[in-house]
Amino acid sequence: MSGGGIAAAGGKKGRIRSVLVCYASRYGSTREIAGWIADELQGAGVITDCLPAGKEIRPGAYDAAVIGSALYMGKWLAEARELVSRERVPLGRMPVAVFSVGYSLKERTRASLQAGEAALSDIRLYISPLDAAFFPGKVDLERMGPADRAILSLAGIPGGDFCDADLVRAWARTLPSLLGLIQGGE
Repeated sequence: MSGGGIAAAGGKKGRIRSVLVCYASRYGSTREIAGWIADELQGAGVITDCLPAGKEIRPGAYDAAVIGSALYMGKWLAEARELVSRERVPLGRMPVAVFSVGYSLKERTRASLQAGEAALSDIRLYISPLDAAFFPGKVDLERMGPADRAILSLAGIPGGDFCDADLVRAWARTLPSLLGLIQGGE
């Protein structure tokens, strides 16, 4: 997984493509999933930066973006929503894929995937992602504050690691082609 900034990679024709993998994570599982995505992109030969959403993120320096967020109360985290809103112009000019992570996505039912799609309504006001993926995450009760633990307890949600690395990595392997990061003959 890379950090920092992208390196100059030569002229437009024949240059290595670059992608920003950006995430908002509350307790760490979205960060971990973003890392798996970045690893797969790097393995495909794409220059990849994997960074937390924040005010310093400037996606216009990249050829494409993959943006993800944990779901909290049915919405993306504020820092991810703010990034998409603030950077909507450069994001609107490039191919973008998005992913959401949450316990509610543990069961791959029609209802859970529809709820995942509904969580993207704020995002789709600003950008039109080429693809959206929905992944279960972790419920790490030890890392949570008392308020979040109480909410989960009332809802009967158990702790556990529900991440599916194979599902995430399989989706990530589709991204170089989907986002136009593979050049002909390479």
